[in-house]
Amino acid sequence: MDKQRHYRIGRADIEARAAQMELVLNKVKEAALRPDSRKVAPRLNLNLTAETLGLTKSQFIHRVSDGKFVGGDRTGSRTYYTLEEVRTMANQVGLKHPYAEGHGIVMTVANFKGGVAKTSTTVTTAQYMAARGYNCLVIDLDPQASATTLFGVSPYLDVSIEESAAGIFGNEPVDIERVCRPTYWPGIDLIPANQHLYSREFALAAAAKDWGGEIFEYLAQQLPALRKRYDLILIDTQPALGFLTSTGIFASDHLLMTVPPSSLDFASSVIFWSLLRDVLTQARQAGGHPKFWEAVHVLQTRVDEQDKSTQFIRKLLAMGCEDWLLPDVIPATRVATNASSDFQTVYDVEKYEGSSRSIKRAREAFDKAYAQLHDALRHTWDVWEKPEEWDVVYHPEADFFDEELPAADDAVDVAVPERQERVA
Repeated sequence: MDKQRHYRIGRADIEARAAQMELVLNKVKEAALRPDSRKVAPRLNLNLTAETLGLTKSQFIHRVSDGKFVGGDRTGSRTYYTLEEVRTMANQVGLKHPYAEGHGIVMTVANFKGGVAKTSTTVTTAQYMAARGYNCLVIDLDPQASATTLFGVSPYLDVSIEESAAGIFGNEPVDIERVCRPTYWPGIDLIPANQHLYSREFALAAAAKDWGGEIFEYLAQQLPALRKRYDLILIDTQPALGFLTSTGIFASDHLLMTVPPSSLDFASSVIFWSLLRDVLTQARQAGGHPKFWEAVHVLQTRVDEQDKSTQFIRKLLAMGCEDWLLPDVIPATRVATNASSDFQTVYDVEKYEGSSRSIKRAREAFDKAYAQLHDALRHTWDVWEKPEEWDVVYHPEADFFDEELPAADDAVDVAVPERQERVA
């Protein structure tokens, strides 16, 4: 009697299936990004351009008539403007904070859970700010490289180790400015990710013995030159609070948590804050420096206003997060869902096949949500520009760390004989 065959799956099978899936992904990408497999920035019609600049349609047309603004490109009955033209006009009307130039703010988007719109929020925030004249950089710290893919860059075909965020954490010195690459969207550069970033998690853990608590500050030490070059640096993180994500959080001036108002996502957000508290404590106990943010924000994403359970969870978020919770939300929309299936965002859509009112409502909701982030960033630039006019207050419990602290049993070795140039 013939034996039945039982096939055990090993490394070679995983390697073959990974290669097969990469081919499938690239075929999907090529189909979505035809004809040249590269994304192209959308043009804005006259109404959208005026709204982006914070002007009424008549105010905008008046400036065009006076020769202060360019006339745009007439296509049929509509007039379109390129994003480069919009950015130029945004600078003319003063949308960009005057202190932003040379004083870049770092904002890290994080959560302990996946599927909470971290990546789409990172990318669309950059698009919103870039359209208003800001120079933005997106750093992809997620080995899954979703942000990289959303910018039309294949993490498997277009990005080597040295050209990715993994190079920042490598053995050999890397000029971080040379890793930044332009994207299809004017005003946004990218430090891409790929699968090699995953191994850097273990490299950072191994380096903690020599660095102590300062290992969490590693990325922050690489950013001074980029702060002078970009107005806003956005860091997209993986759904885990490991060393990679922690370096992104410690490098940030603004911390942004995205959370859909569902029971599981709410519970996960509670765990995130508890784990972050533990990381901050252990970092200090291991010899790191105190960490303070200019602001912390909680943004509700994928909000379905018709769902009764959503209203209850939103009340819980308001009770727990208080002033950290941003009042305006990112709604769950068919427009965003359809766009993501084509590796696009709401802001990428130039011509929507569905109802024009649907795309208009979606953009207005996204604009409203990100306008409150823009206001928060402008406030930070106000404080940085004239610190003597502000009474900067720290939480009293911060004094706790001014005392000599005993090392925790599970803290990393605090012996740091000499600062390392690169993580091994």
